[in-house]
Amino acid sequence: MLVGVDPAARMIRVAQVTTNDERLRFSVGRAEELPFSDASFDLVVTTTSFDHWANQRAGLAECARVLAPGGGFVLADLFSWLLLPTLLVGHRGKARTRTRANRMLVAAGLHDLRWHRLYKLILQAVTATN
Repeated sequence: MLVGVDPAARMIRVAQVTTNDERLRFSVGRAEELPFSDASFDLVVTTTSFDHWANQRAGLAECARVLAPGGGFVLADLFSWLLLPTLLVGHRGKARTRTRANRMLVAAGLHDLRWHRLYKLILQAVTATN
């Protein structure tokens, strides 16, 4: 089963009406308060939403909480030293560089971090295990 989570109820409704695959489920929720039991997923994937999380540390802790022991985590988003100036205005406290993201991932209890360049110098992914 694959579960999609989005804080916007309208986006969940769109997803529900555009698919008829019974293996797919959709749930309204925020990364910082995932509506699932501990250790309920073997894999957690987040793509280009991390930068929008209100509290990235709390969201990563929640991802680690719902991930089964030995489970995999994939985070794909904007990470680059080119984004350093944005940390001074508007994105203060966000993990927009590998160094900041690594600190948050490790603090959430994730390990075996491996970085992958996806597009040019900005879009990157990190994989980890719980």
